[in-house]
Amino acid sequence: MLTKEELQKIIDQFDEVELKQQGIFGISQYGGGSDESFVRANKEGLELFALELLKSAREIESVLSDPEKNIIPFEYKEDWVDENSDIFIQYIEPIADKQKLKPKSEYKSTFLDKLMPLGCGLIAIILLISVVVGLVTIINWIF
Repeated sequence: MLTKEELQKIIDQFDEVELKQQGIFGISQYGGGSDESFVRANKEGLELFALELLKSAREIESVLSDPEKNIIPFEYKEDWVDENSDIFIQYIEPIADKQKLKPKSEYKSTFLDKLMPLGCGLIAIILLISVVVGLVTIINWIF
């Protein structure tokens, strides 16, 4: 986890003015749902978006500690944002909660699971025998 000072050192490495002159970034959706979303950006646009996220990460502790503040404004209405973008991020709403991973439960095979390959094999053998008997019957019928 980076400290506020470490984040600031990373932020200072970017030439924000130059990036804003060349950057293009947009989030679009080509279908009906959010699972059909994509980012359309050049390198400078991706760096600008990352820069905005780093700035937000730098400010998150002060926003969480101040009861008057509950959002971090996101500088997203700039010239570098693609005008064809479908999704415009206006602010970030920080949360103090941490991700809670659900314990993975081990799968225990049942008796039915063990019978499944045997049943499929048995069906395959019956089909093979039926095809052979059918072919022999057709050949005997023709000759």
